Amino acid sequence: MVLDMAGRLGIRTGRFVAPAGIACVLAGAALFVLPPHSTLAAMALGLAGIAAFGLGSARRAGGRWWAFVAGVISAGLLFAALSVAGRGLALRAFGHTETCTVTGRTMIETGARYHHYGFVHTLACAGGTLTIRTDPGDRHEVGTEVRVRTARLLEPDFASRHPLLLEVPAVLGAIALTAGTTVLVRRSVRSAS
Repeated sequence: MVLDMAGRLGIRTGRFVAPAGIACVLAGAALFVLPPHSTLAAMALGLAGIAAFGLGSARRAGGRWWAFVAGVISAGLLFAALSVAGRGLALRAFGHTETCTVTGRTMIETGARYHHYGFVHTLACAGGTLTIRTDPGDRHEVGTEVRVRTARLLEPDFASRHPLLLEVPAVLGAIALTAGTTVLVRRSVRSAS
């Protein structure tokens, strides 16, 4: 069904749909990282971009199924890398690191249907009081000194959650995979003609 839809579109359409999909992925990731932090809108834009890049890639490759799968996987990984690792890179680029003391930690239930617990940490920093919400694996004891990354427009986060040696390769790898998919699709079009 998806390949039939891609077949009805012209190859020229693929030239416009695939870049539009990447633009939607970038806009969704930016909306996820930057204010107003709309997760639903970011996910909707990201999924629309992933689908558009997959359809555009399939169309450019003459309706081949592997181009659709490669496009969806590479655009999905790009969205994930830019959303998760991009937040840490933005905090590192536009913010600063300070040492704070955990003054309070509250356990909250985050799911009504499935029981999932998270933690809200209250921190005393030189610049004032901060609040950081984390998953159960990222909890810190009260009285512990922690390093926190803060920025004017971004929500603060623990510095330990954003290691540079993981975030930079994740983003660069996702960009390389997406570029590689585009080159592979272009080569398959040239070899078919």
